[in-house]
Parts: sequence; structure tokens; C-alpha cells
Amino acid sequence: MAINIHYQDDTGDHEREYEQWRGLLLTVSNAPKPAMRLRTAAGKRMRLDAGDLPLLWAEIEEGYNGVTIYRNLPQRLDCLPAISSTEVQHIAAASSEQQKRLWLKHFAQTLRNVDISCLSDGLWALEYCDGSQIYHPHWRSKRRLRDWHLGAGEEDFQLLQAPAVYLDWCMSGNGQVLNLFAPQHKDSGRVKWWRKLARAGQLPPLLVWYIHSLNAYLILDGHDRLQASLLEGVRPGFAVLTSFYEVAVQGDARREQAILHQVNLVAERIAQGVHINPDSFSGMQKLLAQAFDHRPMRRFITRSTASLQPQLWQDEVSAFMRNKGQPEAFYLEGL
Repeated sequence: MAINIHYQDDTGDHEREYEQWRGLLLTVSNAPKPAMRLRTAAGKRMRLDAGDLPLLWAEIEEGYNGVTIYRNLPQRLDCLPAISSTEVQHIAAASSEQQKRLWLKHFAQTLRNVDISCLSDGLWALEYCDGSQIYHPHWRSKRRLRDWHLGAGEEDFQLLQAPAVYLDWCMSGNGQVLNLFAPQHKDSGRVKWWRKLARAGQLPPLLVWYIHSLNAYLILDGHDRLQASLLEGVRPGFAVLTSFYEVAVQGDARREQAILHQVNLVAERIAQGVHINPDSFSGMQKLLAQAFDHRPMRRFITRSTASLQPQLWQDEVSAFMRNKGQPEAFYLEGL
């Protein structure tokens, strides 16, 4: 059964300026129980499943200083249909800005018909980020999609294959992009094809899912493209999928009237021929827009179910680590 996804251009919420295109706003309905779902247990522990297959286990450190993630790294599951060369060439013919919009629409459309989906009913944002800019996945907090080294160095590929990873949240979070599935051989046909497109500047963005409780981004589509970008030293773009709910904004009538009064005074002075500093006038316009901006604020969340027994989590992680030879966690410094 297809998921109903209505999408429209997203110009942000109460805490963003008007008319700044951010991506797509998705309204999801008729979604079955997600096959890719996060389950939580007591003690800040969680597990991400794809159907009956555990993809990762995680435990938040006491004091909320970071999180340890244990990745199963199975062979590839087809979360989304493979992108065809026809689709790449069609979108590559558009302008740079238009390409961003077209790739986001591509992902929004393909997410309607996937067997392994993380989508649930509600509001989602699908935003474009080039990987170098500050990205705001939730209210009053700044997170950055951490750059990979992009030098095809040993550390890059150690991270791709590391079963245990520790994300240091430090003071500003971590923002790491993590692969969910095992990397392919660098000479595989798909990786070689993406490398060719990376050199030509035609690499589609990676579709990543922001997990609030991990402060990390999990790749849903683009594992081979990530490898290609690392091997070619090309920074990929990202299509960032996040779920949220809205909080109504209550206007302050006294503040609105006071600002409106000041704007009218400025308008009278302009009518009288008084010169007004352009910067001051621009600031007044922004203040006026903010004062009467009653768009709701967004609160970004990751939906989960509290359906995991703590002892089961412990037994599974202990068995996983024994099977992997008790590896030391790959450390990723906070931002």
C-alpha cells in the first residue's frame, strides 16, 4: 500500500525568515507501522530495526556526554529503488539550484512506495544541505553535518567498517553521518559508476535521516555514493529527513502595536523628505515581519516505541561484541 505524501515548498517556521527556501514540507498519512523503527529500553538504550533485522544498538552515556553505537552493518537492503542513469542525466541538465529541488522531489516521490520505510503519519521536513553549512535540525540549536575527510584515507574506511562507534557530544553535539550497511568493494560496478559521476559533478545527494536521540544522521540511500565521494575527494550533498510537530505561536498585541507605531512614525518622516539610513529601514522591516509572524514553531523529534526489554538489549549487545572480538569503539570528537 502506497504511503500518502503531500509535499510543498518549505519556507520555514516562526524562527526562520520569510521566503527562504529550505526544502520540502512533507505531510504523511496512511502510513503503516514503519518497518524501520526505533525501539527504546530503560537506561537510555535503544535499537533500530529494519523489520526483524537489528541495524544498530545505542546507549547514551551518563551525563549525556555522548553515545556509543553498535552497528550490525548487514549487506545492503533496498530501502529505496536504485537511481537510474536516465534520472541522473535529466536532473543534471537543470541549473544548480533547480537540481536541489528536483532531487528532493525525487526522494519525496520514491518514499511513497518502499518496503522498508521510517515514515510515520505526521509532519516531516526534507531539506537540502551541502555538508559545509550549519544545519538547524531542531529549535534553538545548531548542528553541523560533520565533513568526512574526503581524502580516501585509512581513517575514513575504518569508520565505514567500524562495528562500534562513540560519538562525543561535547558542548555542540556531533553531527556525524553514519552508514547503516556494509560498504561495497571500491571496484564494484556501482561504486565505479558513481565515481565517474562525482568527477563530472553529477553526484546525487545522500538521503539521510536525522535521529534526534543520537545527534547523528543515518544514510537511507547513498551508501555507494558516499564511498565514491570519499574516493574522489568530492563533498556530497545531503537530503536531510526529519520529523517534527508544531507549537502554536501566541502574538503579543502590545508589542505588535508598539512596533507598528514606530513604523508609522518612520513612514511619516519619509513622506516629509527626511533621509532614513537604509540599514535602519531594513532592520525595521525585519522587526515588523517578525512581530506579526504567527507561523508555528517546530519541535523536531524522532518517534520511537518503548517496547524493548533492558535485559534483552544487554544480552544482544554482549553477544554482538563477543562475536566481533570486543573491538574498541571508533572515537569521533564532538564539534
